[in-house]
Amino acid sequence: MRTASLRVPIRWHAALVALCAACSHVAPSTVPTVFTRCTISDVGPVDSSWREVRASGFTFCVPPSWLPGRPALDSLDPKVWKGDGASVTWDVGQPRSISAPATRVISGRVVVAGGTNPPPADPAPPNRWPQSCSQPRNTSFMIDSVVLVVTQTACRGNWTITAWSTAPAIHVQGEAHSPEGAKALNAMMVTIRFAPSGP
Repeated sequence: MRTASLRVPIRWHAALVALCAACSHVAPSTVPTVFTRCTISDVGPVDSSWREVRASGFTFCVPPSWLPGRPALDSLDPKVWKGDGASVTWDVGQPRSISAPATRVISGRVVVAGGTNPPPADPAPPNRWPQSCSQPRNTSFMIDSVVLVVTQTACRGNWTITAWSTAPAIHVQGEAHSPEGAKALNAMMVTIRFAPSGP
């Protein structure tokens, strides 16, 4: 009889432990990310359907079909965004290496006209020779009193387009695997806007 009476408390104890273990597992967040519409217009394909990405001290916009590649860790938007055969990452500080070993020139210079900043020149098609890559090409323009440099390279059907500044030290770096993806990255780079400086 004692054996039967001990089985009931042991079963209750086992059920309680299993319930605690199941309840202690942290469920992934189901709260959807709220996207802000891009306020920049008349810059290539950018319109109000694009999403504004809030970075540390600056913003930029991504096409509406692009999604975060990683969850955000704080009040800023995620650092990685992906879509349409391309991806873009933002961060503070200097970008990772933007040089290519064997080189040739890709595109022309951006000229500021009518008070607006046109997008960087369209990327050239990738080289037909698999052993050579393009020479990094820098294009500079002024955004919110900050000199922004856009560096473009192409290598074996892949494009790397990086917008960077030294003051403040920020960068937005994208990689594309098609000419269309490279054009989208170029359009994103000219949507970069800097937060106003303090008093």
